[in-house]
Amino acid sequence: MAAASAVRMGLDLSMEISALIGRIAGGVVGAAALYGIVQRAADSAHRLQTQYPVYYSALYLQNLEMMYFLIEPVMQRASALDAQWATEENIADIITRLIR
Repeated sequence: MAAASAVRMGLDLSMEISALIGRIAGGVVGAAALYGIVQRAADSAHRLQTQYPVYYSALYLQNLEMMYFLIEPVMQRASALDAQWATEENIADIITRLIR
């Protein structure tokens, strides 16, 4: 609204045009934010596909690969994706780290 008011004052536009400019500016900002989230999800899914293709395939079959970015920091911090080479004791440690 501040941007729209500044444009209205500078160009001496009517309030209706000022409101339209404000809505357009809000839409552009919203679209840019949505694009950023989608790009972050795509980057995360690509990292998963190159580093852990088996886990990626399992998520892909359920159409969840783009949601991996939500849990990626927790999974990396707990080294949870290295569980395929872990012993039972190591798996218990990974589960404990995931819970914390």
